[in-house]
Amino acid sequence: MSQIRIIYTRLRFGLPKTSRSGSPRLLSTFASPRLAGEEPDFYGVGGFHRVALGDTFDDGRYRILRKLGYGQYSTVWLARDSKHQRYVALKIPRADCYGGPERVLLSKITETCARSKHEGRHFILPILHQFKHAGPNGVHVCFVFDVLGHHLYFQCSKYEDGRLPVRSVKLIACQLLLGLDFLHTECGVIHTDIHPKNILLGLENPHAAISRHLSEVSPRTDTRSGEVLPLREVMKIPPISEIREPHIRIIDFGVATCRHEHHSHKIQPPALRAPEVTIGAPWDAGVDIWSVGCLIVEFMQGIVLFSGQESKHGDWTADDDRLARTIEVLGAFPAELLKKGNRTREFFNEHGTLRRIANLDPTTLESIIDGPESPFLKPDDMPHAEVPIFIDFLKGMLTINPDHRRSAAELLRHGWLKQ
Repeated sequence: MSQIRIIYTRLRFGLPKTSRSGSPRLLSTFASPRLAGEEPDFYGVGGFHRVALGDTFDDGRYRILRKLGYGQYSTVWLARDSKHQRYVALKIPRADCYGGPERVLLSKITETCARSKHEGRHFILPILHQFKHAGPNGVHVCFVFDVLGHHLYFQCSKYEDGRLPVRSVKLIACQLLLGLDFLHTECGVIHTDIHPKNILLGLENPHAAISRHLSEVSPRTDTRSGEVLPLREVMKIPPISEIREPHIRIIDFGVATCRHEHHSHKIQPPALRAPEVTIGAPWDAGVDIWSVGCLIVEFMQGIVLFSGQESKHGDWTADDDRLARTIEVLGAFPAELLKKGNRTREFFNEHGTLRRIANLDPTTLESIIDGPESPFLKPDDMPHAEVPIFIDFLKGMLTINPDHRRSAAELLRHGWLKQ
């Protein structure tokens, strides 16, 4: 029996097998999100701007009402815009994030949205306004957006095993692909960071929903440090299947890039990272399509398909594990792609097989979507006749060779989305 290899997990299950050889395969599945602690203390020079409820920005135009969230490089606040008498989301990056690439791309996307007739523009979050704020930790380039509901990871937590209804997954897939087609073709932008927390649901009646939230929910604060610090809050919205007209928005262009000029080659969350990126081969808009394919499986089955974890004994890396998982599900890497990767020799030998993981346990997308046991059972709300059509849709996105991966426009014409 070969050594057991463990994928990064929240909960762990073995993959469905198509052969009797090889080691037990383990897979990551959905677990409900929990509110973590607030961001690390990056409130020194070059860091976050410390904000209190009631603070004002841009010469008093924006007054802070609540904290909506935070990330590694910014905090986001619910504010009242006194000029237009509306609620807005105010994103305040750290002072050492000069807003250069993000500011340029957001401006480009917003300008393109204003003149375009592409349906996908409705699924992108453009900026309403931007300004600079000088604080004790430096100058912050601030962005103003519409206020949205919570992200899709929270939506998954409303359903058993994190599985969304098939109808909702189709709607999400269609809107995601429309938004990406707009970005890729009309804006010339690759998002590079498509994941559930960067896909938010819109509020059906924003003003009424926000006003109700403010009147019914008291601000969350932390006083352990001796001062009152606002804590993030989640705008509550119904499960997606109960929303009359669900509408997603793709957010956060902090690491987005132009198609003709890449700012970084370390892109995408590891579990959603396209294989060409891992091996250091050239990449383009197809990296976003790969991420969407992984997400569709996650939304449909509640499993994280290509998670990876390094060996406890140092026998392989998380990237090794992820590549092995990819090969087990989708087959071998084509030789022409391996030749293009500047990291190929780090993972593969001269025969095109993995250096550190020799024993693989092949399976198929069919076994993962319509397998014999949980969590690989066919969704109850998917007819048997629909399964092969759905598998074909997935294969258009989850193709190892990026040259053969379908574009967003091609996928939007697929029969599965039209059923």
